[in-house]
Amino acid sequence: MALTKINNKFFNYYIFTCLVVSIFFLYHKFQYPTDWTTSEWLINYQGGFTRRGLIGEILVQINSFLNFEIRNLVFIFEIILLFTYYFYIINFFKKVEFSPIIILIIFSPLGFLFSVTETEAIARKEVLLFFLYLLYLSSILKGNQKLTYSILILGLPILNLVWDGNVFYIFFFIYTFFISKIKINKKEVIIFCISLIPYLISSIILITTKSNDQMIEEMCKAINEPCFGAMNFLDYSFKDQMNYGLSRLKIVYLIRYLFIFIICFFPFLFIFYDQKNKIEIFLGYIVCVIPTFIFLYISFDWGRYLNILYIFSVLTLIFLLEIKKIQIKQTRLFIFINQMLKDKSKLYLIYIYFFLYLFVWHPKVILTDDLGSLPYLRILDRIFDYLIA
Repeated sequence: MALTKINNKFFNYYIFTCLVVSIFFLYHKFQYPTDWTTSEWLINYQGGFTRRGLIGEILVQINSFLNFEIRNLVFIFEIILLFTYYFYIINFFKKVEFSPIIILIIFSPLGFLFSVTETEAIARKEVLLFFLYLLYLSSILKGNQKLTYSILILGLPILNLVWDGNVFYIFFFIYTFFISKIKINKKEVIIFCISLIPYLISSIILITTKSNDQMIEEMCKAINEPCFGAMNFLDYSFKDQMNYGLSRLKIVYLIRYLFIFIICFFPFLFIFYDQKNKIEIFLGYIVCVIPTFIFLYISFDWGRYLNILYIFSVLTLIFLLEIKKIQIKQTRLFIFINQMLKDKSKLYLIYIYFFLYLFVWHPKVILTDDLGSLPYLRILDRIFDYLIA
């Protein structure tokens, strides 16, 4: 399909396909004994208060009435979560003009396609964070201050109890709130800071919380399964997690992920920098990005965390376009691509680049894994394998 022919309808089909394929893959993996995604949602409070246990505790309590196999309940919850998230994605993008540079950004292998290609990233807890961020941005766009502050006062602390990793993305909430203001007064700053107090308190509590072997054993008894996946890391402190990540770090991994970051985030950096108000736009974005690199010191799944940062960057870019804080058509990158598209002698170069970038490669979840190839073909191969199994 020609770059100029891609529109909102095509994007809607694309997102719907991501949803359907994600659910299909989840169906074929959620019962696997060591499925990491399932293990995340099964963390609960039956052994005492622990990090990331709120949803698991709710599911355990619901299951005490329904008496399902709890993995089936997790699967149902994941389907509801994905339907809700992708529905809001479609709604959020309904006014987007799909210029070539936006196509390059949205259809990147590190974008919405990532979790479909890398099945271990499907329906992970960051999807709730994406959903909350979408609600937050929508509330600002609609001028719904009650919802905006409700998300800050209640939504973020509650989400902390589900996934404490959101602490590294809090600056995106701060950035988009203040960037949307024509003028910032002292009262708004004070109210905003007060609104974050519950979130900061919950973060401090969670950072100092560490489970022990007895707590983890009781937690797993509640689901009638041995502990597996994410459950086995609840007794790790921040220092333990950092040592775990650094012990596996090699120069070749740093070079690989630096390459991925430069290739995938170059359009964002160029667009944000190439604005009249570049100090406000570009430096604000950099402040949001830098804390997320802490994750790379304490984690093993670098591809997944780059994907989280990428989705946040996409949603933030669309938001800034909506409030007209960014003029993308005036950027040198936009002008360059359009000129190449108009020059028939150079048109093929743009198509070759778009094809190579969008269809030939993709990042993997785990730090030690090499780059993947032909993501759409790999998805089709996996679908075929499941169908004939």
